[in-house]
Amino acid sequence: MVSRIYLRPFNLADAPTLLKWGQDEYYQRLAGFGHYQNIAEAEVAAGQYAARKYSYGICLSNSQQLIGLVELYNRGTNEEELLHTKEVGFLLDKDFSGHGYMMESLKILFDYAFKKLDQSEIWAGTYQNNTRSQNLLARLGFKLIYSVDMSKVSSLFEYQEDFFLLKKSGWLDLEQKLKFLKKPFY
Repeated sequence: MVSRIYLRPFNLADAPTLLKWGQDEYYQRLAGFGHYQNIAEAEVAAGQYAARKYSYGICLSNSQQLIGLVELYNRGTNEEELLHTKEVGFLLDKDFSGHGYMMESLKILFDYAFKKLDQSEIWAGTYQNNTRSQNLLARLGFKLIYSVDMSKVSSLFEYQEDFFLLKKSGWLDLEQKLKFLKKPFY
């Protein structure tokens, strides 16, 4: 089976799409995506995404259109945690939601993270009102671990965030059960 999507590094040509997302409150409200006022700001953002080691654009295989992003961030407070723990961030263009593209993208990314990068766990944080992302994480084997009321951390924040965890063993078990069809990008 040919994959419907592929992951690739970001580049400057992605700035118009980032600008589109950055001017839409939907992405800021549900994913905390940055607000960009013009193409120059979006070009800076494209450069920042391109510089991140594990930041990828999600593209349609048939048209090469950028439809989303997935990223792995370092997470931890000591060297051991930083080597074996990552946090995932993801965003899908709302015009493409409901078709399984993010599920496919995260399967590719997690397979890479656990098998090639030898990660032991992946965390994910979502705003509490982002039930669509929470449901996706549950289908991928994530478990809710804790919630944080960010307004208690700083008066600058007015939201609550839920944090989910996926262990490598859980991913490998789920992968065996579902017999994933995937196309690696590494």
